[in-house]
Parts: sequence; structure tokens; C-alpha cells
Amino acid sequence: MDQPDNAAKNTAIIQGRAVRSCELRLERRSMDANGRERVEYICGASGGPEQGYILAVAGDDISSMVAICNSCPIPDALAAPQSCLTLVPIRRFSAGKRSLPVIQAHVQQTQEDQEDVQADVFFPCRWFYTLDGQNQPRHTYRCRGCPYWFPRPPLELFTDYWPITQKMLRVVNGEEIIVRPRTGFTPSNRQTTSKTWWRRLLQKIFF
Repeated sequence: MDQPDNAAKNTAIIQGRAVRSCELRLERRSMDANGRERVEYICGASGGPEQGYILAVAGDDISSMVAICNSCPIPDALAAPQSCLTLVPIRRFSAGKRSLPVIQAHVQQTQEDQEDVQADVFFPCRWFYTLDGQNQPRHTYRCRGCPYWFPRPPLELFTDYWPITQKMLRVVNGEEIIVRPRTGFTPSNRQTTSKTWWRRLLQKIFF
């Protein structure tokens, strides 16, 4: 993913405020404590439509959402020409470091709670995430030289995007342990029992 350009600076107007456009910001309808329907803005990068962090509620103050979304690097990564099929950007909010999946309680945050919220951003790759374990990359510089890049399709064409997002969140939270070796190769279970050099050579060639 290259540096952000002007094309990646698209914004949406929500309640008269300019907010960065992002394909991972979702709208979800729910019921409040009084049984009235409301629309919630969800950060899909933090768990998908059901487990994602509630950025704001339509009709309420959206200042926190504006600040969070306008400072997020994910829209630039997704809008870059090299945005990839295997890229799974995630955000881990300080108010949501819990085991996934967990459906967030429908409670309205106070202004003080909103100001204390912090979010980490990670850019795991569904092909290579096992190389980094819990320490997933926080930028996309590594992606620039990747020989396995494939154009990213529209979000609606992914069949498992939100389960993969939740999986990556569990990985960075240390809730899902990766046991594969860092090299990506599994050592052979066969042991060399031959003592002569030519038998060892044959074993390396054919086994």
C-alpha cells in the first residue's frame, strides 16, 4: 500500500460533520432501553457488524466518531492501488479488549468514557499472519514488495471477512495462540538413521 493521496481523502457528511469514508464503517439497527429503534455506527475492523465497537449513535453527539475515523489509517490502506485480497485491517479499542466473539452491550458512553478510548491499528495478512503471531504489523510497508498481491474485491464479495477479522483480533489479543513455526515450514518427523554418507545423501534427495 502506497502513501495516501488525494483520491483516498474522500469524506462522507454525517449529521453535518465531515467523516472519512470507510468501507468497514457499518450501520446497525438496534433497540434502545425504551424499545425504540436506533441506528448505530459500528467499526467493522474491530469485530464486524455484531461484535464491532459502537462509534456513535445516529442523532447523538458524533464527535468521538469523527475524531476516531478521521485519524484512522485504514481508509488510506483500503483505497491504495495495491490494496490486497489478503489484507485484513483491524482496530483494537481499549474499551473492547475482551474475548471474542462478544456482543457489545448497548449502553451509551459518557463524554469522559469517549475521551479515554484508545485504538490500536494492525494490518495482518491472512497468508502470512503466522509469521508475526501477536505482534502483527502496524503499517503496510511490507506489502509493497509482496509477490502474492491480488486486487481487493468489493467487501460484499468476501464470504468470511468478519470471522477472519475476529480471528485476527483474537491473535493480537493473545487469545488464539499460533503454534506454527516462524519459517512456515513443518520439520520432517523422519530421523536420519543411516550412518554412511551416501545413504544420508540419498535420503536428502528423495525424502
